[in-house]
Amino acid sequence: MFTSKLVSLVCDKVKTSLSVGHQSIFQVRTATKRAGGSRTHMKDSAGKRLGPKKGDGEVVEVGQIIMRQRGTKWYPGENTGIGKDHTIFALEPGFVRYYLDPFHPRRKFIGVVLNQKDRLPYPHFEPTKRRFGRSLIKKPEAAQEEVDFKKRKEEALLPQILQAASEREEKRSQRLAQLREEMTQFIQLESSEAKDLAAERLVSIDRFLKGGKSLEDAQFYTTYNYLYDLKLELRKNAITQEQHDAQSQEYTAVAKSVDENIMFDHSFNICAYKTPETIKQNQAAALEELKTIVVPNQPRTKELKEKVLSILKSTDNCFSLSQQLDLKRRFLKPVLSEVEGLVADKPGKNTVTILRMNHETRKVDTVYRPKEAFLP
Repeated sequence: MFTSKLVSLVCDKVKTSLSVGHQSIFQVRTATKRAGGSRTHMKDSAGKRLGPKKGDGEVVEVGQIIMRQRGTKWYPGENTGIGKDHTIFALEPGFVRYYLDPFHPRRKFIGVVLNQKDRLPYPHFEPTKRRFGRSLIKKPEAAQEEVDFKKRKEEALLPQILQAASEREEKRSQRLAQLREEMTQFIQLESSEAKDLAAERLVSIDRFLKGGKSLEDAQFYTTYNYLYDLKLELRKNAITQEQHDAQSQEYTAVAKSVDENIMFDHSFNICAYKTPETIKQNQAAALEELKTIVVPNQPRTKELKEKVLSILKSTDNCFSLSQQLDLKRRFLKPVLSEVEGLVADKPGKNTVTILRMNHETRKVDTVYRPKEAFLP
Protein backbone atom coordinates (compact mmCIF):
# COMPACT_ATOMS: atom_id res chain seq x y z
CA MET A 1 0.00 0.00 0.00
CA PHE A 2 2.89 2.27 0.77
CA THR A 3 4.45 1.57 -2.55
CA SER A 4 1.29 2.31 -4.50
CA LYS A 5 0.95 5.70 -2.82
CA LEU A 6 4.59 6.49 -3.59
CA VAL A 7 4.16 5.61 -7.27
CA SER A 8 1.04 7.72 -7.56
CA LEU A 9 2.82 10.68 -5.90
CA VAL A 10 5.77 10.46 -8.32
CA CYS A 11 3.43 10.28 -11.33
CA ASP A 12 1.56 13.38 -10.17
CA LYS A 13 4.84 15.33 -9.83
CA VAL A 14 5.98 14.28 -13.31
CA LYS A 15 2.68 15.45 -14.80
CA THR A 16 2.96 18.77 -12.97
CA SER A 17 6.54 19.35 -14.12
CA LEU A 18 5.62 18.59 -17.75
CA SER A 19 2.64 20.88 -17.64
CA VAL A 20 4.52 23.71 -15.90
CA GLY A 21 7.90 23.37 -17.64
CA HIS A 22 6.56 22.92 -21.16
CA GLN A 23 8.10 26.21 -22.21
CA SER A 24 11.56 25.26 -20.95
CA ILE A 25 11.50 22.07 -22.99
CA PHE A 26 10.26 23.66 -26.26
CA GLN A 27 11.84 27.14 -25.80
CA VAL A 28 12.35 29.43 -28.89
CA ARG A 29 15.30 31.85 -28.52
CA THR A 30 14.61 35.48 -29.36
CA ALA A 31 16.95 38.48 -29.90
CA THR A 32 18.32 40.03 -26.73
CA LYS A 33 19.92 43.19 -28.35
CA ARG A 34 17.80 46.14 -29.24
CA ALA A 35 17.65 46.82 -32.99
CA GLY A 36 18.91 50.21 -34.20
CA GLY A 37 16.74 52.26 -36.46
CA SER A 38 17.82 54.15 -39.61
CA ARG A 39 18.24 57.92 -39.36
CA THR A 40 17.41 59.25 -42.79
CA HIS A 41 15.22 62.14 -41.64
CA MET A 42 14.63 62.81 -45.39
CA LYS A 43 17.35 65.55 -45.56
CA ASP A 44 19.91 66.30 -48.38
CA SER A 45 23.52 67.57 -48.04
CA ALA A 46 24.32 71.25 -48.28
CA GLY A 47 25.04 72.69 -51.74
CA LYS A 48 28.65 73.27 -52.77
CA ARG A 49 27.91 76.66 -54.35
CA LEU A 50 29.56 75.70 -57.64
CA GLY A 51 29.27 77.67 -60.83
CA PRO A 52 30.22 81.15 -62.09
CA LYS A 53 30.74 83.90 -59.54
CA LYS A 54 31.38 86.66 -62.09
CA GLY A 55 29.65 87.16 -65.39
CA ASP A 56 31.09 88.33 -68.70
CA GLY A 57 32.15 91.97 -68.46
CA GLU A 58 32.05 92.20 -64.67
CA VAL A 59 34.87 93.92 -62.81
CA VAL A 60 37.24 91.74 -60.76
CA GLU A 61 40.21 92.43 -58.52
CA VAL A 62 43.32 90.33 -57.99
CA GLY A 63 42.46 87.03 -56.31
CA GLN A 64 38.71 87.19 -56.79
CA ILE A 65 37.04 83.90 -57.73
CA ILE A 66 35.41 83.77 -61.16
CA MET A 67 34.35 80.12 -61.42
CA ARG A 68 34.02 77.21 -58.99
CA GLN A 69 33.85 73.78 -60.60
CA ARG A 70 34.56 70.09 -60.16
CA GLY A 71 36.90 69.06 -62.91
CA THR A 72 38.36 71.38 -65.51
CA LYS A 73 35.27 72.21 -67.53
CA TRP A 74 36.53 75.79 -67.94
CA TYR A 75 40.24 76.46 -68.45
CA PRO A 76 42.23 79.49 -67.22
CA GLY A 77 42.93 81.98 -69.97
CA GLU A 78 44.51 85.42 -70.14
CA ASN A 79 45.43 86.85 -66.70
CA THR A 80 43.72 84.05 -64.75
CA GLY A 81 44.92 81.12 -62.68
CA ILE A 82 43.53 77.79 -61.49
CA GLY A 83 43.65 76.25 -58.02
CA LYS A 84 44.03 72.64 -56.93
CA ASP A 85 40.22 72.36 -56.63
CA HIS A 86 39.83 73.67 -60.23
CA THR A 87 38.77 77.13 -59.04
CA ILE A 88 39.54 79.87 -61.58
CA PHE A 89 40.58 83.23 -60.12
CA ALA A 90 41.85 86.56 -61.41
CA LEU A 91 45.54 87.40 -61.54
CA GLU A 92 45.07 90.99 -62.69
CA PRO A 93 42.37 93.63 -62.06
CA GLY A 94 40.13 94.02 -65.07
CA PHE A 95 37.01 92.69 -66.79
CA VAL A 96 35.91 89.05 -67.12
CA ARG A 97 35.69 87.45 -70.56
CA TYR A 98 34.34 83.99 -71.46
CA TYR A 99 35.74 82.95 -74.82
CA LEU A 100 36.90 80.20 -77.20
CA ASP A 101 40.38 79.89 -78.63
CA PRO A 102 40.79 78.57 -82.21
CA PHE A 103 44.15 77.07 -81.22
CA HIS A 104 42.28 74.88 -78.67
CA PRO A 105 38.86 74.22 -80.21
CA ARG A 106 37.76 71.69 -77.58
CA ARG A 107 38.31 73.95 -74.57
CA LYS A 108 36.38 76.83 -73.05
CA PHE A 109 38.38 79.61 -71.45
CA ILE A 110 37.87 82.33 -68.88
CA GLY A 111 40.14 85.37 -69.00
CA VAL A 112 40.52 88.89 -67.72
CA VAL A 113 41.14 91.88 -70.02
CA LEU A 114 42.73 95.10 -68.85
CA ASN A 115 40.51 97.42 -70.89
CA GLN A 116 36.74 97.17 -71.02
CA LYS A 117 36.63 97.31 -74.83
CA ASP A 118 39.13 94.46 -75.33
CA ARG A 119 37.98 91.04 -76.50
CA LEU A 120 39.59 87.65 -76.12
CA PRO A 121 41.52 85.84 -77.45
CA TYR A 122 44.16 88.41 -78.26
CA PRO A 123 45.79 87.97 -81.70
CA HIS A 124 48.46 85.30 -81.46
CA PHE A 125 52.16 86.10 -82.00
CA GLU A 126 51.60 89.71 -80.84
CA PRO A 127 53.12 91.34 -77.74
CA THR A 128 51.30 90.45 -74.54
CA LYS A 129 49.21 93.21 -72.99
CA ARG A 130 50.11 93.66 -69.35
CA ARG A 131 49.86 96.20 -66.56
CA PHE A 132 53.00 97.00 -64.60
CA GLY A 133 51.12 98.52 -61.65
CA ARG A 134 53.85 101.01 -60.84
CA SER A 135 53.36 104.34 -59.13
CA LEU A 136 55.73 107.26 -58.69
CA ILE A 137 57.29 107.56 -55.24
CA LYS A 138 57.69 111.27 -54.59
CA LYS A 139 59.59 111.14 -51.30
CA PRO A 140 63.34 110.71 -51.93
CA GLU A 141 63.85 108.68 -48.74
CA ALA A 142 61.06 106.25 -49.61
CA ALA A 143 62.32 105.97 -53.19
CA GLN A 144 65.86 105.15 -52.02
CA GLU A 145 64.47 102.63 -49.54
CA GLU A 146 62.55 100.93 -52.33
CA VAL A 147 65.68 100.79 -54.49
CA ASP A 148 67.76 99.31 -51.66
CA PHE A 149 65.12 96.74 -50.65
CA LYS A 150 66.19 93.12 -51.00
CA LYS A 151 64.66 89.86 -49.95
CA ARG A 152 66.32 87.85 -47.21
CA LYS A 153 67.52 85.22 -49.68
CA GLU A 154 68.88 87.92 -51.99
CA GLU A 155 70.63 89.57 -49.07
CA ALA A 156 72.25 86.26 -48.11
CA LEU A 157 73.37 85.51 -51.68
CA LEU A 158 74.49 89.05 -52.49
CA PRO A 159 78.19 88.53 -51.55
CA GLN A 160 78.43 85.43 -53.76
CA ILE A 161 76.70 87.22 -56.64
CA LEU A 162 79.01 90.22 -56.39
CA GLN A 163 82.08 88.00 -56.19
CA ALA A 164 81.04 85.99 -59.24
CA ALA A 165 80.31 89.20 -61.15
CA SER A 166 83.70 90.64 -60.27
CA GLU A 167 85.44 87.41 -61.34
CA ARG A 168 83.62 87.46 -64.68
CA GLU A 169 84.51 91.10 -65.21
CA GLU A 170 88.16 90.42 -64.37
CA LYS A 171 88.31 87.50 -66.83
CA ARG A 172 86.67 89.64 -69.49
CA SER A 173 89.18 92.47 -68.96
CA GLN A 174 92.06 89.99 -69.15
CA ARG A 175 90.64 88.49 -72.35
CA LEU A 176 90.17 91.98 -73.77
CA ALA A 177 93.78 92.92 -73.07
CA GLN A 178 95.02 89.61 -74.52
CA LEU A 179 93.07 90.01 -77.76
CA ARG A 180 94.06 93.68 -78.06
CA GLU A 181 97.71 92.66 -77.92
CA GLU A 182 97.42 89.64 -80.22
CA MET A 183 95.41 91.33 -82.95
CA THR A 184 98.32 93.63 -83.80
CA GLN A 185 99.93 90.66 -85.62
CA PHE A 186 97.09 90.53 -88.15
CA ILE A 187 95.67 94.08 -88.38
CA GLN A 188 96.98 97.61 -87.99
CA LEU A 189 94.63 100.31 -86.73
CA GLU A 190 95.50 103.98 -86.38
CA SER A 191 93.55 105.35 -83.43
CA SER A 192 93.20 103.90 -79.95
CA GLU A 193 89.39 104.17 -80.23
CA ALA A 194 89.44 101.89 -83.26
CA LYS A 195 91.64 99.41 -81.40
CA ASP A 196 89.21 99.41 -78.48
CA LEU A 197 86.28 98.80 -80.84
CA ALA A 198 88.13 95.95 -82.54
CA ALA A 199 89.07 94.32 -79.22
CA GLU A 200 85.48 94.65 -77.95
CA ARG A 201 84.22 93.07 -81.15
CA LEU A 202 86.61 90.13 -80.82
CA VAL A 203 85.53 89.57 -77.21
CA SER A 204 81.87 89.54 -78.22
CA ILE A 205 82.52 87.14 -81.11
CA ASP A 206 84.48 84.90 -78.75
CA ARG A 207 81.52 84.74 -76.32
CA PHE A 208 79.10 83.84 -79.12
CA LEU A 209 81.45 81.12 -80.41
CA LYS A 210 81.78 79.57 -76.95
CA GLY A 211 77.98 79.64 -76.73
CA GLY A 212 77.69 77.41 -79.81
CA LYS A 213 77.21 79.96 -82.60
CA SER A 214 79.01 79.74 -85.92
CA LEU A 215 81.54 82.38 -86.92
CA GLU A 216 79.14 84.03 -89.38
CA ASP A 217 76.33 84.18 -86.82
CA ALA A 218 78.67 85.51 -84.14
CA GLN A 219 79.83 88.33 -86.41
CA PHE A 220 76.26 89.20 -87.41
CA TYR A 221 74.89 89.31 -83.84
CA THR A 222 77.85 91.35 -82.60
CA THR A 223 77.25 94.02 -85.24
CA TYR A 224 73.50 93.99 -84.67
CA ASN A 225 73.79 94.41 -80.90
CA TYR A 226 76.20 97.31 -81.16
CA LEU A 227 74.11 99.21 -83.71
CA TYR A 228 70.95 98.53 -81.71
CA ASP A 229 72.55 99.99 -78.57
CA LEU A 230 73.39 103.10 -80.59
CA LYS A 231 69.74 103.40 -81.63
CA LEU A 232 68.67 103.19 -78.00
CA GLU A 233 71.12 105.95 -77.08
CA LEU A 234 69.66 108.07 -79.85
CA ARG A 235 66.10 107.48 -78.64
CA LYS A 236 67.12 108.50 -75.12
CA ASN A 237 68.63 111.71 -76.57
CA ALA A 238 71.98 110.69 -75.09
CA ILE A 239 73.63 111.32 -78.48
CA THR A 240 72.68 113.39 -81.49
CA GLN A 241 71.83 112.09 -84.95
CA GLU A 242 75.22 113.20 -86.28
CA GLN A 243 77.04 111.36 -83.51
CA HIS A 244 74.93 108.25 -84.16
CA ASP A 245 75.74 108.28 -87.88
CA ALA A 246 79.46 108.89 -87.28
CA GLN A 247 79.78 106.10 -84.70
CA SER A 248 77.83 103.68 -86.89
CA GLN A 249 80.09 104.34 -89.87
CA GLU A 250 83.22 104.03 -87.74
CA TYR A 251 82.12 100.72 -86.22
CA THR A 252 81.07 99.31 -89.59
CA ALA A 253 84.50 100.11 -91.04
CA VAL A 254 86.31 98.58 -88.05
CA ALA A 255 84.11 95.46 -88.16
CA LYS A 256 84.81 94.98 -91.87
CA SER A 257 88.57 95.25 -91.42
CA VAL A 258 88.51 92.88 -88.44
CA ASP A 259 86.35 90.25 -90.17
CA GLU A 260 88.54 90.35 -93.30
CA ASN A 261 91.80 89.78 -91.41
CA ILE A 262 91.06 87.86 -88.19
CA MET A 263 89.16 84.69 -87.34
CA PHE A 264 89.05 82.17 -84.46
CA ASP A 265 90.32 78.60 -84.60
CA HIS A 266 88.89 75.53 -82.86
CA SER A 267 90.64 76.48 -79.58
CA PHE A 268 89.14 80.01 -79.64
CA ASN A 269 92.48 81.61 -80.45
CA ILE A 270 92.69 84.30 -83.11
CA CYS A 271 94.47 83.53 -86.38
CA ALA A 272 94.71 84.93 -89.89
CA TYR A 273 91.44 84.92 -91.83
CA LYS A 274 91.01 82.26 -94.50
CA THR A 275 88.25 82.00 -97.04
CA PRO A 276 86.01 78.90 -96.99
CA GLU A 277 87.55 77.75 -100.30
CA THR A 278 91.06 77.96 -98.83
CA ILE A 279 89.97 76.02 -95.74
CA LYS A 280 88.45 73.25 -97.88
CA GLN A 281 91.63 72.98 -99.96
CA ASN A 282 93.84 72.82 -96.86
CA GLN A 283 91.62 70.17 -95.26
CA ALA A 284 91.65 68.05 -98.43
CA ALA A 285 95.47 68.26 -98.57
CA ALA A 286 95.69 67.33 -94.88
CA LEU A 287 93.50 64.26 -95.43
CA GLU A 288 95.72 63.08 -98.29
CA GLU A 289 98.78 63.52 -96.10
CA LEU A 290 97.18 61.53 -93.28
CA LYS A 291 96.33 58.69 -95.65
CA THR A 292 99.94 58.47 -96.81
CA ILE A 293 101.64 58.54 -93.40
CA VAL A 294 99.14 56.29 -91.56
CA VAL A 295 99.18 52.76 -93.02
CA PRO A 296 96.22 50.57 -92.01
CA ASN A 297 96.97 47.80 -89.48
CA GLN A 298 100.54 48.95 -89.00
CA PRO A 299 102.00 49.71 -85.55
CA ARG A 300 101.96 53.42 -84.61
CA THR A 301 104.85 55.16 -82.85
CA LYS A 302 104.83 58.23 -80.63
CA GLU A 303 106.39 60.28 -83.41
CA LEU A 304 103.59 59.29 -85.81
CA LYS A 305 100.94 60.10 -83.19
CA GLU A 306 102.39 63.56 -82.55
CA LYS A 307 102.60 64.26 -86.28
CA VAL A 308 98.96 63.30 -86.83
CA LEU A 309 97.83 65.48 -83.92
CA SER A 310 99.85 68.43 -85.20
CA ILE A 311 98.14 68.12 -88.60
CA LEU A 312 94.69 67.96 -86.98
CA LYS A 313 95.33 70.96 -84.70
CA SER A 314 97.01 73.11 -87.33
CA THR A 315 95.43 76.55 -87.73
CA ASP A 316 95.94 76.30 -91.51
CA ASN A 317 93.60 73.31 -91.78
CA CYS A 318 90.93 74.75 -89.41
CA PHE A 319 89.46 71.40 -88.43
CA SER A 320 86.58 71.79 -85.98
CA LEU A 321 86.49 69.81 -82.74
CA SER A 322 83.98 67.33 -84.16
CA GLN A 323 86.10 66.85 -87.29
CA GLN A 324 89.18 66.29 -85.17
CA LEU A 325 87.36 63.67 -83.12
CA ASP A 326 86.20 61.80 -86.24
CA LEU A 327 89.71 61.85 -87.75
CA LYS A 328 91.26 60.64 -84.49
CA ARG A 329 88.90 57.66 -84.47
CA ARG A 330 89.80 56.97 -88.08
CA PHE A 331 93.59 57.38 -88.08
CA LEU A 332 94.49 56.90 -84.39
CA LYS A 333 92.50 53.87 -83.32
CA PRO A 334 93.22 52.85 -79.72
CA VAL A 335 93.46 49.16 -80.71
CA LEU A 336 94.31 47.78 -84.15
CA SER A 337 92.45 44.92 -85.78
CA GLU A 338 93.41 41.31 -85.04
CA VAL A 339 95.30 40.54 -88.22
CA GLU A 340 98.38 38.45 -88.83
CA GLY A 341 101.34 39.88 -86.96
CA LEU A 342 99.20 41.66 -84.38
CA VAL A 343 98.14 38.52 -82.47
CA ALA A 344 100.62 36.49 -80.36
CA ASP A 345 100.52 32.73 -79.77
CA LYS A 346 101.64 32.80 -76.15
CA PRO A 347 102.08 35.35 -73.39
CA GLY A 348 105.29 37.26 -72.92
CA LYS A 349 106.79 40.48 -71.61
CA ASN A 350 105.70 42.46 -74.66
CA THR A 351 102.16 41.07 -74.83
CA VAL A 352 98.83 42.01 -73.27
CA THR A 353 96.39 39.31 -72.16
CA ILE A 354 92.75 39.92 -73.08
CA LEU A 355 89.87 37.77 -71.80
CA ARG A 356 86.91 37.69 -74.17
CA MET A 357 83.56 35.94 -73.97
CA ASN A 358 82.85 33.61 -76.91
CA HIS A 359 79.07 33.56 -77.30
CA GLU A 360 79.13 30.63 -79.72
CA THR A 361 81.02 28.24 -77.47
CA ARG A 362 79.86 30.04 -74.29
CA LYS A 363 83.40 30.02 -72.97
CA VAL A 364 85.99 32.66 -72.18
CA ASP A 365 88.73 32.90 -74.80
CA THR A 366 92.21 34.19 -74.00
CA VAL A 367 93.84 36.40 -76.63
CA TYR A 368 97.44 37.63 -76.52
CA ARG A 369 98.10 40.94 -78.27
CA PRO A 370 101.51 42.55 -78.71
CA LYS A 371 101.95 46.06 -77.36
CA GLU A 372 102.42 47.37 -80.90
CA ALA A 373 98.70 46.76 -81.47
CA PHE A 374 97.82 49.54 -79.00
CA LEU A 375 98.20 53.27 -79.45
CA PRO A 376 101.25 54.51 -77.51
